[in-house]
Amino acid sequence: MSDSGTSRGWVWFVAVVGLVLLIAGSVWLLRPRGQQRASLNDDGVVRVVTVAPDGEPIASAGENSTIRLWTPTGSLRHTLDGHAGVVAGLAFSPKGNLLASCGADHTVRLWDAQAGTLQHTIEVGGKGVECVAFSPDGLLVASAGGDPVVQLWSVSNQRLVRSLKGHTRRIHAMVFFPDQKTLASAGEDGVIRVWNWQTGTALGVIPTDRHRVRELAISADGKTLVAAVSGAGLRWWNTTDRVERSKFTGAGGALAVAFDHTGQRLASTHEDGTVRVWSASDGTAITSLNGHRGPVFGVGFTPDDKTLVTAGADGTVKLWDVP
Repeated sequence: MSDSGTSRGWVWFVAVVGLVLLIAGSVWLLRPRGQQRASLNDDGVVRVVTVAPDGEPIASAGENSTIRLWTPTGSLRHTLDGHAGVVAGLAFSPKGNLLASCGADHTVRLWDAQAGTLQHTIEVGGKGVECVAFSPDGLLVASAGGDPVVQLWSVSNQRLVRSLKGHTRRIHAMVFFPDQKTLASAGEDGVIRVWNWQTGTALGVIPTDRHRVRELAISADGKTLVAAVSGAGLRWWNTTDRVERSKFTGAGGALAVAFDHTGQRLASTHEDGTVRVWSASDGTAITSLNGHRGPVFGVGFTPDDKTLVTAGADGTVKLWDVP
């Protein structure tokens, strides 16, 4: 082939490749936000899902006692075995190097989140552990559950540092505020209790009209606390004066809730299998996502807030493009 023919061939090749890339990019840009991008098959009911601070890995767990770590593209990275029974709670440390898990076997386990290896086991005892969370400085891990006490453990030596007592029934949820001193906890006794976790001082209660609280979330600026409440859907309060904000419409059967990292949106999961995204400024509905079969128990945003991760009774973890 002549040099001119070779040149024309390369021109055509580059043109075709450019056209393919242009079409692919256009398809991605035009893909509707709020669409399911991937569905990851877990084994059995998935009760909880959480995303590492840098977006990788994504952790899921539930009724089969195994924790799974996924890549953001949906590939299985590690399986973590060690719990006996349901795994009810998961949380990444602020740096993302540790994953805490808790469950019906009365333990909190600390894992290397990158290698997928068990580092420490904390024997909590009592009636099982339902929720776990790291303090904002990463030095403590909090646990709560069947016993109506929030316990704070040292990450470095796994010793009990402090117990927060005041609840009268099982605790289902707790959340650290970003102010480095406040923690909220809630469960079956119909109130949200607010604490100074640094001193152990009780700071008061937020009544939920005797409704059971299933989940709590705090906005990035710490100014809004939202709860998934049995029989009342979603409820939220200003944290400065603890005044309840306007009611949500169409938020019944809420099981889990999470703010995005900007505090502009929040997502909730529901008993009817739907996932709903709301404006955090006024509580108006943005979109509803359908794809799960049965209740959806877990929800979280990736750090770029472009992907929503959910987990449910149908044994799947789903990744959604969100508006």
